[in-house]
Amino acid sequence: MNTLSVTDHNDKSLPSHCHINTTKGIYNIPLTDILFIESHQKKSLVHLKQETLILHLPLYRLIEALPSELFLQTHRSFLVNLKNISHIDKQKDPWTVYFFDSDEYAFISRSFRHQFIAAISD
Repeated sequence: MNTLSVTDHNDKSLPSHCHINTTKGIYNIPLTDILFIESHQKKSLVHLKQETLILHLPLYRLIEALPSELFLQTHRSFLVNLKNISHIDKQKDPWTVYFFDSDEYAFISRSFRHQFIAAISD
């Protein structure tokens, strides 16, 4: 069985982590390492700074578990880490989100634009 939990350390110098227990392994991932999460064929692809993990967890489970101050759904298939966004290209439809030190990108669909703008304006 796959489980997911988010832990917060008492020491402010340590980042919060996402603890994922799957049938294939146990992952303890700093939330700051997650660029975005993509839903693909009933799996979630967790795009990290250095690699991509394939999890047999639906996107909605990750949305429920991860802190909403850091992670925002921008498309029915994407959940992005707001702290790792380098820029947004608004010339295409859907809008494209790019991340620091990465060639990876995610999308912002029309139905999530208002929510996204409100989140980054705060």
